Amino acid sequence: MSFNIDPHITNTIYSQLAAYIESEIRSGNLNIGSKLLSVNKACKLYKVSRDTVLAAYKVLQERNVVTSIPNKGFYVTRCGDIDTVRIYAVFDAMNQYKETLYRSLIDSLGEGYEVTIAFHYYDEKLFDVLVDNALGKYDYYVLMPHFNNSVTSTLDKIPDDRLLLLDAFPNHYSRNCAAVYQDFYQDSYSGLKSLLNNLRRYDALHIVYNDKFQYMPSGYVEGAYRFAGEFRYPVYVEPNFDMNSVQKGHCYMAISERDLASFIKVVIAKGLKVGHDVGLMSLDDTPLKEVLIGGVTTLTTDFALMGHTAAEIIRSRKRCRVANEWRLYERGSL
Repeated sequence: MSFNIDPHITNTIYSQLAAYIESEIRSGNLNIGSKLLSVNKACKLYKVSRDTVLAAYKVLQERNVVTSIPNKGFYVTRCGDIDTVRIYAVFDAMNQYKETLYRSLIDSLGEGYEVTIAFHYYDEKLFDVLVDNALGKYDYYVLMPHFNNSVTSTLDKIPDDRLLLLDAFPNHYSRNCAAVYQDFYQDSYSGLKSLLNNLRRYDALHIVYNDKFQYMPSGYVEGAYRFAGEFRYPVYVEPNFDMNSVQKGHCYMAISERDLASFIKVVIAKGLKVGHDVGLMSLDDTPLKEVLIGGVTTLTTDFALMGHTAAEIIRSRKRCRVANEWRLYERGSL
């Protein structure tokens, strides 16, 4: 099969050339590691200009079908799955609600998309290594930058049109990339404001978590402090809180299910009743929180919606930023 320009096709000549080279790869005439013709040889063989060849090779590079090695040429990097959009996702960790997000993303993408997932566990160095090792191997990168320190040097390694930030969006990040994120500051403030009457039954709110194993967004803390100042209600943010310090007449926001279990054990041991003697609430709703001690009040984002929205952005190749919707579930614990 030889390359011939079809004047009846509206595609540009370089698009036709790129499609021809792809057909050669699909047919097995070119394999992974095969070197493409040099630009000069391609010009002579295909009877097109140098700019046309370069434009065609650029299209193939953008699709990760070929790669350019300086002073050597262009080489095939992809064969059998040439029509599959490959996505590299780096999540913070896998838990029940992140699994909901992941399943929604996969289901909403449908056929023709392949997702490889990794986890950084809030380790900035690991995050950088994971991204470095994946550069140039995928069509799209879906990253959760769950760090209060800057990781923009890592994010900047990925072109805008291939990057989607998920769940968190770094403060003052100016890149023109896509994002579906929680507005931690506004969600925190609005959620607590909605619960003001419930919270007035208690002397103070304590936000408790383990900062060695959990990520507490700075925006969430700032939103809670805004609420505290505006409504003159005491809010204490206490990493590494000792659950044995639980006081009657106070309300506690426990982030992880492990902290929830520890809190409930201490409350029972002290003969206190949740929702009466002490208040309890949490972030990120799960089926367990729905039924635990008659139901735990939660402030949560809609993780299924987040996955669906991310998939729609990837499928449409749009570069937009969407603040995901949050939900408040009032239950007996408050």
